[in-house]
Amino acid sequence: MPPPQPHFYTIPFLLLFPPKVGCFPPIPTASPTVRATRESSSSPLSSSSSASSSSPTRRGNCHAEVRQAAEMAASGEFKNKSELRVFESTDELATDLAEYISQLSENSVKESGCFTIALSGGSVISFMGKLCEAPYSKTVDWTKWYVFWADERAVAKNHVDSNYKLTKDAFLSKVSILNSHVFSINDHVTVEDAAGEYEFAIRQLVKIRTVGVSERNDCPRFDLILLGIGPDGHVASLFPHHPALELKEEWVTYITDSPKPPPERITFTLPVINSASNVVIVATGEEKAMAANLAIAGSKENSDSSSLPARMVQPTDGKLVWFLDSAAASAREVSNGGSENAM
Repeated sequence: MPPPQPHFYTIPFLLLFPPKVGCFPPIPTASPTVRATRESSSSPLSSSSSASSSSPTRRGNCHAEVRQAAEMAASGEFKNKSELRVFESTDELATDLAEYISQLSENSVKESGCFTIALSGGSVISFMGKLCEAPYSKTVDWTKWYVFWADERAVAKNHVDSNYKLTKDAFLSKVSILNSHVFSINDHVTVEDAAGEYEFAIRQLVKIRTVGVSERNDCPRFDLILLGIGPDGHVASLFPHHPALELKEEWVTYITDSPKPPPERITFTLPVINSASNVVIVATGEEKAMAANLAIAGSKENSDSSSLPARMVQPTDGKLVWFLDSAAASAREVSNGGSENAM
């Protein structure tokens, strides 16, 4: 008798225009097919790509990417394909997230020979543990993974607040990713220098095409950026109303006034996040419910939603998938006048 399938439901949303795909070099934009019913089995990965251009487009379009993200967040008009998955438990969420990531990894390796993933800190890393278990521990080609951080705290790598330490303890130490493929942030220099060094390292990997390039700008095109969301709607280390949200040219920046400790942090900028082939935002627990609801369904009349960094995450030519447990989805049930489980 086969094991029961996870109890969850998926809701495609905000699909107003078909996404354009393609990058230089070709990077997969595929993602698992939406499972429309709670009982359906795991669906295969559908792949599509376009011809690569001869060279990256000129620098300077990142300015438009930031403005476009802010304007589309305020207007409710999104050009990318997005999806919402809601699960009855965090265990079911973790199981499906592992399957989703493993399929993206397999497809990316087939298409380009590697899988580039950027991680953040917080509770989202705990869900990576499922990938350390069978069958993924044996089936995923870990030697093709290249691991980055979408944000990091300016602390020593062995500090309890370090995203690197959190990831190493919960995930990296349990799989066979090559040490030379793990790109942590320098903890022996100032936060400003650390941000500059990290951006330089990524630029070198873009030059040798380990990391892809967006066809719209010169921003790196990671295969997957995995993010959490804070109760205030922040993602990575991009906080509401912070000047870092307006950065246009930088790929990596730093802040010294984080509203939550530690104050000094390094973070990807919005143009980099929105240039990814795939972005996943994970939200669990009631304390994330209001922020998740505002980010997903906030209207242009609601200034609270339009200023949320999480709502500004709208991949230009990629796909955004939200993974919520039932507690994090509870505010959506209230605002919609009933449970979405009935849909």
